[in-house]
Amino acid sequence: MAKKPAQIHGILAVDKPAGWTSRDVVNKLGRWLGEREVGHAGTLDPDATGVLLLTIGEAGKLVRWLQDANKTYITVITLGQATQTDDAAGPVIGEAPLPLAVNPGQIQAILDSWRGELLQVPPQVSALQQDGQRDHDRVRRGEVVERAARPVWLEQARVLDVHPPQITLEVTCGAGFYVRSLARDLAVALGTLGHVKTLRRVHAGGRAIGECHALADLLASPEPGHFVEPLLQAAARVLPTVAVDYLTALQLKQGKLPVLSAEVPSGDCLVVLGDLPIAVCRAEPAEPGSKLQVIRGFAWPLPDPEPAASPQTD
Repeated sequence: MAKKPAQIHGILAVDKPAGWTSRDVVNKLGRWLGEREVGHAGTLDPDATGVLLLTIGEAGKLVRWLQDANKTYITVITLGQATQTDDAAGPVIGEAPLPLAVNPGQIQAILDSWRGELLQVPPQVSALQQDGQRDHDRVRRGEVVERAARPVWLEQARVLDVHPPQITLEVTCGAGFYVRSLARDLAVALGTLGHVKTLRRVHAGGRAIGECHALADLLASPEPGHFVEPLLQAAARVLPTVAVDYLTALQLKQGKLPVLSAEVPSGDCLVVLGDLPIAVCRAEPAEPGSKLQVIRGFAWPLPDPEPAASPQTD
C-alpha cells in the first residue's frame, strides 16, 4: 500500500512533561495529528522538560538547522554525589564532601572560563552511538562506555542561585552540548562530585518556552492542525530568507545551479518564491555571479507561472 503523503507541513512546539521520552511524544502526537511523517529536532531525556520541537511532513528537512541553533536550559545541580547517568535518574556511584565554601562569584568565574569552544566528555548513558549501538543500551547490558572528549560550544552559563548542596544555572549552548557533563565537570572543579537534579529546556530552534503547548492541552483539542506553525514561518526563525523569481525557482527544482544576480546572506538560506519555500540553499561566495546550490529541497511542485499580460490595443 502506498504511503499516504503528509497533509500538514510545519513545526509543533511542545512543552514536554517529565516521564515521557521524546519518541513517546512523537508517537502520541503523530497519531493525534493523523500524520506518519513526524519527528523531533533534539532529544530531551525522559526526566527533562521543556521545548521539544516536532517536525511534520516536509519540515523534517529542517532538523539540521533547528538542532544547530543555540539552546537554553535551566538546571538544578546537586553537589556531593555522582550518578551513573550524571542525573538523578541513575544510581549513585560516588560521594564526596561539599566544599567548605561555595559562593556565586567562584562558580561564575569557573563557568566564564569555559565560554566558547571547549572539550567535553559525554555522559556514559546517552543516545550517542558506537558501532551502531546506542550507549544507553550498552550500559544497561553492564558494559562500561568510554567516550573521547569532543568539541562543543558554550555560549554562556549564568549562576541563578546557590543553596548548597544545590546550584541553579541558566545555560545557553550549541548542538551536542550535554548539561549533565557540565554539572559533573563543575562539581569536580569545585572539589566535589555532582549531577543534574532537574533540567528544563526553555529555548530551542528560535522558540521560547512560552510559545510551547502543554501536551495535555494538545491532546484535549479537537483541532490538531491549529497548533502547527507553517514551514515557512518556522524556517524563518533559524534561516535568513531569500526571495527569487520563477525562473530561478524552476532551475533549482530541475537540479540546475542558477547564477545569482544579487547578493545573498553568507551561509545557508531559505529560498522562497512568494510564500512558497523552495529549498535551503547556499552560495559561496555569497555575491552576484555565484551559483546557488541546493542543500535540501522541498517536494511540492511549483505553481503554474503567471500568464504574461496581453498587449493592449486601441
